[in-house]
Amino acid sequence: FASYRVWKSESRGDDWTPISKDLTRNEERLNLSIMGRQQSWDNAWDVMAMSNYNTITSLSESPVKEGLLYAGTDDGFVQVTEDGGANWTAVPVTKMGLPERSFVNDIKADLHDENTVYAVLDNHKEGDFNPYLFKSTDKGKTWKSISANLPKRTLLWRIVQDHVDPQLLFLATEFGVYTSLNGGAHWQKLPGTPNMAFRDLTIQKRENDLVAASFGRGFYVLDDYSALRQMKPSSLSAPAALFDTRPAKWFIPRSNLGNTGADFYIADNPTFGAVFTYHLSQDFKSARELRQEHEKKANTAKASIPFVGYDTLDNELLEPEALAWILITDQQGNVVRKISEKAKKGSHRMAWDLRHAYTAPLVLDKDARVAEAGPMVRPGAFKASLIVEKGGTVLARTSPVSFEVKPIRDGVLQGVDFKTYEAFRSDYAAVEASYLAFTQSLNSVEERIKVLGTNSARLLHYLGELQTLHELSMSLAVLKKQTSVSPSRDEVGENDVQTALSNLRTASRGFSTTYGPTPLHKRSLKQAEELLKSDNAQLAQLELAIIGFLTHLESKGITIIK
Repeated sequence: FASYRVWKSESRGDDWTPISKDLTRNEERLNLSIMGRQQSWDNAWDVMAMSNYNTITSLSESPVKEGLLYAGTDDGFVQVTEDGGANWTAVPVTKMGLPERSFVNDIKADLHDENTVYAVLDNHKEGDFNPYLFKSTDKGKTWKSISANLPKRTLLWRIVQDHVDPQLLFLATEFGVYTSLNGGAHWQKLPGTPNMAFRDLTIQKRENDLVAASFGRGFYVLDDYSALRQMKPSSLSAPAALFDTRPAKWFIPRSNLGNTGADFYIADNPTFGAVFTYHLSQDFKSARELRQEHEKKANTAKASIPFVGYDTLDNELLEPEALAWILITDQQGNVVRKISEKAKKGSHRMAWDLRHAYTAPLVLDKDARVAEAGPMVRPGAFKASLIVEKGGTVLARTSPVSFEVKPIRDGVLQGVDFKTYEAFRSDYAAVEASYLAFTQSLNSVEERIKVLGTNSARLLHYLGELQTLHELSMSLAVLKKQTSVSPSRDEVGENDVQTALSNLRTASRGFSTTYGPTPLHKRSLKQAEELLKSDNAQLAQLELAIIGFLTHLESKGITIIK
């Protein structure tokens, strides 16, 4: 802990011992010149709004070398001790080429090298708003500026170093958060950080999260920045690069707050699932995008823009867009899921929600339900690879990266094992496929009967045929009631008989927890399968009756196009 000197506690803060003398200039601030002269005691001094001058403003202990500490002051000094405070060496900021009273905003001992230290300074109190960032590789004896390409008139406040890659640095500034991948030789602003003052930074080492505190605008979290460690020139220049990802947390997301309206402020949680960071070194623009870019430049130059022709415009409409795909495979190499988004130059992220692909049959019907995700996977090891394709042609691909899906904790009750879960998932998929085939056939039968009913006027000469049509309609109504719900009961919310669908829905809840499926879910699936067999048998009889009726109508001279 520091005030005008450094203090040490070996009792968790119950008692403190000074380990330095006064490390500041130790001045009476009311004697100092303000606006070119000393001011009267009766002037409007704003002393209550200011920190005490001649104060240590930053303190850092080396995690590499015991006893090595650095202290920075608000009046122009960096103080260094290598023996736990017994002896201190004052380093004036003038050694860095700065005015003598420049403010030391932050000082950080390197996490990997005992000889290296970083200092963040500013001189805005004297009207100088330029960024000052220095690095020493000899414990503060000499300093080198690493502000590099940081924008002018940008105050700097805090610096932190990655605990794994010594070259990866983060910098809090007056206008957002910057990062350097090469030890300060070059800086770039982190996309997504607002253009406002960030006064503090810290790293959550377990999660590899960067936390940035703003000046009066809350704090921000960059989840899992670890991909930055792999963003080297070789990977950034490759057509496509997929970086390692941290283990995905396996749980069922839910909210415990319920419907509380605006009673609570709730920020977004980290993206659920396995989050993949990838980089594409080139754009995969369509012919239309390239044409529009060219025409925009010509338009800016006031040049003529020739008409490209109708064929060209038509071909632009038919051109597929380039997609970036991430393929998830299990330990046996089976494809578990494929996720995609439009391929664009730069660094991007895609998240997998830890669910299997939807395994139900493909129904070639524009009104059919479309689903992408199936049940959740079980914890285990997986691999992901990146492919960029356009119209089925692979434009770039990466080698797979391995990652794990891990439960956030062990439950009190042990859930089913992987083999049991996968067997239930396979059985469920088979019954679901059978049910979808049944409903598709049932819809087809209903459509045929409706068409016949619409054209019943043509059958007025054949009253017997009208009777048969009525009987078919009644058989359909009975089957629909048996396989779904009673329309009248459904209208008032009354319970109805069990159906294949109701049992299938109950069985599906076995995928909604990390514990199931339970014996109840398995029994419901078995009941759904048995009821479906009975429904299919009745549907087959109805289909035969319709075929016989159509054949009979054709024998009466009615032409039917099937």
